[in-house]
Amino acid sequence: MALLVAGCVPTQGTPPAPQSPTTVASVDSRTPSTDPVRTSPEPSRGATRSPDPTPSLPVTFEITSPLIDGGAAVVVEKLHEVSGLRPALKLDVTVDEVTLIVLDRDKQARGYRWRDGIIETAATDVQYLGQTIFWPTDFALDNIHLIFDNAALLGTSSSNQVLQVVEYRPGDVFMSVTTTPATDTIFFRRDGSVFRSLDTSSVADIREGIGAVTNGGKAVLSVGFDANQGYFSEMLVGGDTIERRSRMGNRPTYVSQRSAASPLEPFNPQLIDAPALAQTISSHSTGQGCAVEIDNRFQRVQPVITYQCDGETFHSDLQGRDLTAQLR
Repeated sequence: MALLVAGCVPTQGTPPAPQSPTTVASVDSRTPSTDPVRTSPEPSRGATRSPDPTPSLPVTFEITSPLIDGGAAVVVEKLHEVSGLRPALKLDVTVDEVTLIVLDRDKQARGYRWRDGIIETAATDVQYLGQTIFWPTDFALDNIHLIFDNAALLGTSSSNQVLQVVEYRPGDVFMSVTTTPATDTIFFRRDGSVFRSLDTSSVADIREGIGAVTNGGKAVLSVGFDANQGYFSEMLVGGDTIERRSRMGNRPTYVSQRSAASPLEPFNPQLIDAPALAQTISSHSTGQGCAVEIDNRFQRVQPVITYQCDGETFHSDLQGRDLTAQLR
């Protein structure tokens, strides 16, 4: 397991680990080289080595905008240049400081910091243990003020905020905002959009949640959601390997694998009709919501949706037509 010795993102609210034996898998399982050039969104395997930097530090580098109002993107680009365009292990941005930790050709962590118009080297206790590397300039850093405001609205404090880019779990690099003292961590995609908590009753959130766990419409064994577990799916990724994808609360999609057989027949998740699901949930729930699972356990032509609503069990087809009487 790849770990950062320091500076890691809190993982509170992480979905429970699946039953043994398990293997943690990444949402994007590419394993990049430590010697890339910038030819793709992730550092690539086997690319030409960039030269290590030989600048005389400290150096002066003034910016015309505050860090959180456009300046950070300029500073990060300069720090990346000073580092010799090395792949990054970690990036921290506050209202007055930027720290970039990169991986040098000897696979050692090397730190650079900008503060008050000065770029200098920075001590770091980060160690490279195989964690995912990334290009720091591939993240939306031109409006950190908005990211901080969104994070404050969704659960963090508005004081002592730190935007961090770092590996969240093996293979997954995200932006996040943390605070001191610690509050809830809020996660963001590369483009600055936030991972918000999804409900289990609206058409838009049902559609987004199912999309998040079905991996671009690949065949699945089952799809489900409820207020406690969030959204989840299971799919075969090998003859005896089942992958489970979970999107819980405001966390990015979590992926795990286990060795097991399944009697269920895979189906196309794009057949699921989010408006039909929302309408059926609305007609059966008195406000507590429903636990929903979609699979072909009844061995019909199409999968069946099973609803647990307020202690009662109902069934429908993918278009929302009631099948409860037929399947009892």
